Amino acid sequence: MVAAEVVKIIGRTGIYGEVMQVMCKILDGPTKGRVIRRNVRTPVREGDVLELKEAEREAKPLSK
Repeated sequence: MVAAEVVKIIGRTGIYGEVMQVMCKILDGPTKGRVIRRNVRTPVREGDVLELKEAEREAKPLSK
């Protein structure tokens, strides 16, 4: 498990808008300090800390 802080909320995705895409900064582990894009199913705000199962994968950017 890797801790990551939500830095920016990018937008909503999913068929019903139930998934939020966020930029999060890795707080520990070998990739500490890296900022990655992730899809989050739970309601989050900037500054929240997430527990990610792994920090190697990154979500695709939202299309406009």
